Amino acid sequence: MKSLNWNRILRQILPSFFFIVLFALGAFGSKLLSVNLIAGFILLLLVGNIFLQNKIASRIFGVIFLLSSFYMTLALFDDIADGEATLGGGYWVGLLLIIISITMSVLLILAYEKKKTLSKLE
Repeated sequence: MKSLNWNRILRQILPSFFFIVLFALGAFGSKLLSVNLIAGFILLLLVGNIFLQNKIASRIFGVIFLLSSFYMTLALFDDIADGEATLGGGYWVGLLLIIISITMSVLLILAYEKKKTLSKLE
């Protein structure tokens, strides 16, 4: 019996699945048709990337999601600096989601990196 390839699961499938769940929740919570269509299109691309395992698409998604996460971090800290919000209540959940999103974005970028092996000197 073949064992599970945990490296592939953690580096390729888990980040895509995380963003699929986020976009599905965003599409489910929105009543705007344009948001639903955009989120649905991104969902289809992410699901397709899981099956097709395209290195370029994975890196493009990773960079886009990483930049979006940094933007959301700046927006959160701007709210805190302006005194509009404190780190109480839902802001801890938002900060946790941003940190997880940054981690998943980096994993998505590095998903198809080849491990460099050292050649033996004879």
